[in-house]
Amino acid sequence: MASLCISHTFPSSPINSNSRLTLSPRPRASASFIIMNSSKNNNNLTPPPSQGVNEKVSFAAATGGFFVGIASRLIKSSSNYEDSGSTIPVFRRPRKTTSESELGNSGNNNKERIGLVMEDEIEPEVIWEQRVKDIEAEKERRIVTSPGFSFSAAGLLFPYHLGVAQFLIEKGYIKETTPLAGSSAGAIVCAVIASGASMDEALKATKILADDCRLKGTAFRLGAVLRDILDKFLPHDIHTRSNGRVRVAVTQILWRPRGLLVDQFDSKEDLINAVITSSFIPGYLAPRPATMFRNRLCIDGGLTLFMPPTSASKTVRVCAFPASQLGLQGIGISPDCYPENRATGRQLFNWALEPADDEILDRLFELGYLDASIWGVQNPVENIVPEQSPLFGNGSAK
Repeated sequence: MASLCISHTFPSSPINSNSRLTLSPRPRASASFIIMNSSKNNNNLTPPPSQGVNEKVSFAAATGGFFVGIASRLIKSSSNYEDSGSTIPVFRRPRKTTSESELGNSGNNNKERIGLVMEDEIEPEVIWEQRVKDIEAEKERRIVTSPGFSFSAAGLLFPYHLGVAQFLIEKGYIKETTPLAGSSAGAIVCAVIASGASMDEALKATKILADDCRLKGTAFRLGAVLRDILDKFLPHDIHTRSNGRVRVAVTQILWRPRGLLVDQFDSKEDLINAVITSSFIPGYLAPRPATMFRNRLCIDGGLTLFMPPTSASKTVRVCAFPASQLGLQGIGISPDCYPENRATGRQLFNWALEPADDEILDRLFELGYLDASIWGVQNPVENIVPEQSPLFGNGSAK
């Protein structure tokens, strides 16, 4: 949820209210057919209907927006340091790394310490870390399917990610051996995929959460509602299904904000705690400035790792926001795949912080499926997904 705006201002232009959305609940036609027909009939494809963008901002949206502003300034300052050739004090905290030969001899206490510090390939100013036990969990998965898929922070735009995941699973891009990674809503969709549940079931659960928040409010209580939904929805063995496969990004804030990738979970509750921590906007999920996770003071993972790398040799990144407006590079699937007559960035931002109507949630799901299908035309599954590939490439980082 955190870095929804990064450092850019979204346009506030109105949607064309005369257009009509013609997507079916599940686009079954080939993506090439969709592209060809859409280019001829652009006026027939519209974004979800507006939900009062200019209305009075709620306390929840104001709280989330304030936190996003802080994240924006933080990332702006890191970019300025990068441009000037200076070191980046926020992200570049030198730490001792652990060699592979040392991992097998580490005691239980030592396994909690940081064993790897990496510079992100797509966003070089971002430094992320892993504990020794997370590295070992990945090494225990001897076979993976590349590429892995990383899902961005997205807030309550979660259905967009579900639509993307629906296509990727249907067409064989995501298998049981495919590594996954995510921040905030992206971490939640990774857990859903690992659980083996259908994306339709996840969409229904999302509507239950949205309805609860519409009736009783979002600020200060979203975390408790989300925890209850996850506890009921995820299977009892979700932690074992996710170990070594799903990387959940959190932000440690003492003494300097830095990203931590977690993919070793001791229990279902431990995994849910990781996901809640990855989504923790101060004062938004709960009435406190931060949350404790494994004796670390943490907040939303999107602050430092908007789209974390997977453990595969290659990572395809999925962003629920137009990557071009965010100034992000190396994004595979986003609304930029088919930008015609879509909702504005400002509308998406509002829907990310406040629950939209069920009709909009359905449309977001459909548009995620559509964008993924268009990406699939340029990246046929038989060309990019080998049968098997060796583990632990860390290809998305250098």
